[in-house]
Amino acid sequence: MVYHNDISLLRFTMPDTKLLLSGGVTAILTIILRIIQYILTRAECIFTSNNEVFNTLIYFCNNLIVISFTLTILLLIFTLIIHFFLPPVKRIECMVKKGLFAYQCGNPLHFKDGEILPQIKCKKLDMATYELTITAITSTVEDIQKLSSSISSAINLRKFKQYAVTQTDTDIAFNQVTFTIEDVTVHRELIVSSVDELKSDLSTRLTVQQGTEIDLTTSGSILVAGKTRSGKTTAIISLLLQALSFGKDNYNSQVMIIDPKQAELSRLPHVYTLDEDGEARQILEALKTYADCVVQRQKVLNELSEKKGDAVHWWEAGFHVSFLFIDEYVACRTLFPKKAVKGSEEYTLATFDGLLKRLVTMGASAGCYVILSVAEASVEEGGLPSMLRSAMSTKILFKPTLNEGRLMWDSDKLKDFSERVYNAGDAWFSSTDGIHDRVSYVHFPIMNFAVYKELGRLLEEYYK
Repeated sequence: MVYHNDISLLRFTMPDTKLLLSGGVTAILTIILRIIQYILTRAECIFTSNNEVFNTLIYFCNNLIVISFTLTILLLIFTLIIHFFLPPVKRIECMVKKGLFAYQCGNPLHFKDGEILPQIKCKKLDMATYELTITAITSTVEDIQKLSSSISSAINLRKFKQYAVTQTDTDIAFNQVTFTIEDVTVHRELIVSSVDELKSDLSTRLTVQQGTEIDLTTSGSILVAGKTRSGKTTAIISLLLQALSFGKDNYNSQVMIIDPKQAELSRLPHVYTLDEDGEARQILEALKTYADCVVQRQKVLNELSEKKGDAVHWWEAGFHVSFLFIDEYVACRTLFPKKAVKGSEEYTLATFDGLLKRLVTMGASAGCYVILSVAEASVEEGGLPSMLRSAMSTKILFKPTLNEGRLMWDSDKLKDFSERVYNAGDAWFSSTDGIHDRVSYVHFPIMNFAVYKELGRLLEEYYK
């Protein structure tokens, strides 16, 4: 296809629309022929001297009427067939081509007469998700990447009104751009009444919503940010419940919870909080215990690897996942003194930071992960150190805003996201598992049971 300013919009209309218009033309032709037939019949009665001529004309007119009427009926039948059976991917392709290639629609790629138009292919991923691929020919990939809003506007018709571009991805060779188009009104959240309905079949996978899981075999520690009442603690509990439900393994697996606020979590069994004097020594001891657990488990894996002669991963050795969850990390960090006190040389902020950095960067190989919860995705002083932010490969932001999102992800990953009102449990999510590397919208499970009670029960069973 070649671009021309004077091309009619009919070139980019749906196939069923083209057939319907053709059927309309043949229907009008049938009516005109019927009128001509009537006139000829009346004329035959008046001019009796040319009966043979009139009979011939009337005969041909009758034949044309039959052909035209038959063609009209066939075109209408084909219109109905195509209308109901034309694949949605073809409809999306037609709408996008019209929005991008038709001069009357703005020409967003600034084509000039005679330029070759890029190829557009659409593929269906699931009931509410499509992938649209535009191959760069005369346009640059950089120009095509900016088409998100134009594509969303182009498909804002009929049953695709609720669809919009949510992701943009460029191939490694910079030959084409793939746009993910989703129904933004579809609810994928899980509504469960027990932990069994929540957990996945594999202990290495944590369920987030329908079609979204965190694969712990390819991802690392988890950073969760969100203001108060955004749903982040409940979401983290949904992940911990899944880990606890698989039970303790034979290699000293741990699910440790640290609550420096002495809030609801601190009332549960096997949860670490402040000492009676308000100090955080038992919290520091918990980190040391978890660090020792990492060392022990890694030693077992090293021994198994030596016997096998090849690397043995923690899930292959029968390990269950271990978690250290620190609620309100920033508040927890402020509890530790910057300078050591005589007799308590290890009770310092530097010790806490050092242990945590070691756990985040080295724990994943032994199946030991850290979950950090922060109220805001702020930077450096009073916030999360950039080193930890980079090392934590799974990131979740509740009730997100673009400003906060840019503190957790590169701006390029958020270019298709727009400001909107989010509810508790709504979040932006990414994980370096090869599937969810791009930031996407998720909603964590709605748990219709006593969440804290169930967490306490599973903690008791886990450490029994």
